[in-house]
Amino acid sequence: MQCPICKTPLEQAGRTYKCESCDGAWVRSDVLVPLLEQSASTLVSLDWQPSPEGLSRACPDCGVPMHSVKLGTVNLDRHDEHGVWFDKTELAELLSEAKQFRADLPPHETLMAKLRRIFK
Repeated sequence: MQCPICKTPLEQAGRTYKCESCDGAWVRSDVLVPLLEQSASTLVSLDWQPSPEGLSRACPDCGVPMHSVKLGTVNLDRHDEHGVWFDKTELAELLSEAKQFRADLPPHETLMAKLRRIFK
């Protein structure tokens, strides 16, 4: 995989992939929600909004142009199937906003009840 900005190879850094040149980060779709849930200490639900801002950058996985989206106050580049590109400070900004993405669970549904239902 290569950086959609610098075109340099991405290096794995824990659960993300980092560009050593521009400090951008690629987070795969299946990793983003658990990463935000860990930061928020609760279940999260992501409400992606289209964003008119941004450039059409290529997905590091497949090269298809990503969509410009907004999550909370952060503008991002997203490929629905593969992941989200974060410029230098965007991942830290999103993690600091993670609690606002708290999933709206019915009052009677606790975290344990939700986990039991998921893993039955």
